Amino acid sequence: MRRGAARTRLRSRFRLSIGARWTLRYAAVMLVTASAFSAYVYERAERATEKDAKTLIKLQLAQTLEFLDAHAEQPEEWAAFARRQVSAADPDLRLGIEIFDPADRLVFGAGSAYSAGLGLPAEQELGELREVDLGRNYKFLALARRGEAGSVQILVYSRIFARSAARVRDAFLGALPVLLLLTAGVGYALSRGSLRPIRTITRTAQRISAHQLDESIPQTGSGDELDDLATTLNDMLSRVRDGVERMKRFSADAAHQLRTPLTALQNEIEVTLAKPRSALEYRRTLEDMLVQVDTFTETVNGMLRLAQSEGGLDPAHRVAVDMDPLLEEVIDFFSALAEDRKIDLSFTGPAGAAVLGDPIWLHQLFANLVHNALEYTPEGGKIEVLASADDAEVTVTVRDDGAGMSREDREIAFQRFQRGSTSSAGNGMGLGLALAREIVRAHAGTIEIDSELGRGSTFRVRLPRAPATAGGTA
Repeated sequence: MRRGAARTRLRSRFRLSIGARWTLRYAAVMLVTASAFSAYVYERAERATEKDAKTLIKLQLAQTLEFLDAHAEQPEEWAAFARRQVSAADPDLRLGIEIFDPADRLVFGAGSAYSAGLGLPAEQELGELREVDLGRNYKFLALARRGEAGSVQILVYSRIFARSAARVRDAFLGALPVLLLLTAGVGYALSRGSLRPIRTITRTAQRISAHQLDESIPQTGSGDELDDLATTLNDMLSRVRDGVERMKRFSADAAHQLRTPLTALQNEIEVTLAKPRSALEYRRTLEDMLVQVDTFTETVNGMLRLAQSEGGLDPAHRVAVDMDPLLEEVIDFFSALAEDRKIDLSFTGPAGAAVLGDPIWLHQLFANLVHNALEYTPEGGKIEVLASADDAEVTVTVRDDGAGMSREDREIAFQRFQRGSTSSAGNGMGLGLALAREIVRAHAGTIEIDSELGRGSTFRVRLPRAPATAGGTA
C-alpha cells in the first residue's frame, strides 16, 4: 500500500500539464516533418549534383571524341589536347582523360588519369556513369565511350559535387535547433491561448459550492467545443441549482409541517402526565394522540411521495397506460363520496389513447385533481372529467362549479403546504396540487388552471401521447 501510494505521488509530481504535452507534440511533429523534408531535399540535391556531374562529363567526353575524329592518326595532337583540357579545367574537378586506340590500347593519360591504369570498362558499361576508387577521400566519377578514331574515358573528382549536397544538408541541420525552439515557443503560446478558456472554467468551477450556485461558466462566444462544454456545464449547474433549491424547500417545509404536530403531541403528553388520571382519561388521551399520529403519518407519506416525484420518473416503471380505464377507475373510486355529497361526478370521453408513464403516479395525479374538486364543490354541484387526444398529446380536463379561486390563490395553488382562502378549515395538508404538478413534470407534460371566484375551477393536464410501438392504445 505504501509503495503504491509513493508511486502515485511520484507520478502526480512529474505529471505534465496539457499545455506542456501539446508543446512537446508540436515540437515532435515539427522535428519529424523537418527531418523528413531535409532528407527529401538532400536526396534531391544529390540527384541534381549527380546530374550536373554527368552533364559535365558528357560534354567533355563529346568534345574529346570530336577532336580525336578530327585528328585521326595524330596521337601527338591527342596528348596535347588532353593536357590543355586538364589545365583549363577547375582544379577541384581533378579532371582526368584517358585516350585509347581502336584496339583499346592506352595511348595517353592526363590529369588524375595519368598512370592510373584504369582501362576501359566492360562493353556493357560503356556509356554508363560509374564510380571508381583511386585511393582518395572521395571516389571519382568515370564515363567511357567509343569513337571512330578510338575510345575516351573521362574522370572527375566527386568531392565538389558531394560537398554541394552536404552544404544543403548542413544548412538544414543547423537550422533544425532554431526551428525546434521556435516551434516549441509557438506551440506553447498556442496551447496557452487554447487552454485559457479551460482555466477560466476551472477557476469558476472551484468558486462554485453548495452555498454559491448562482455563478455560471463564462463562454467565449466562438461556438467551438469549449463553448459547448461551458453550455453543458451551465445546464448541469442549473439542474443542480434546482435540485438544491428543492431540497432546501423540502427541508424547510418538512421542519415547519412536522414541528406543529410534534409540539402538540408533546404538549398533550406533558399535560396528561402532569397529574394522576383515570384509565378512561388515559384512553381518551391515547385516542387523541393516535389521531395526531395518523395526521403526522399522512403528512410524512405525502412529503415522501412529493420528493419521489421531484426525483423524476423511474424508467423501469415507464409503460404505456391506456387513459380511459385509468380515468374510469378514478371516477369509480370517488363516486360513492360524490353521491354521498349529492355531487354529479361524470366522465366524458373516451380519449382512445395511451400515455407513456407510471400508472400508479398517473392514478395519483388524477385522484388528487378529482379530490381537490370534491373538496371545493358544494353539495349539489357538478364535476366533469373530460378526455381527448390528438396525434401529439392527451388532454384531461377536470372542471367543477365550486367556489373557484382568486388570483392570489391561483398563484400559490401548486405550492406545497399552501391552501386557498376558500378551502375548508382543517382539511388537507396542501400537498395534493403540488404533488400533481410534479407528477405532470415527471411525465414531460403541463398543467394549468382556469378559475374565478364563484365560477368554479378548471384544471387542464396535457401529456405526450405514447407512440404506437409502446404497446396499448396509441
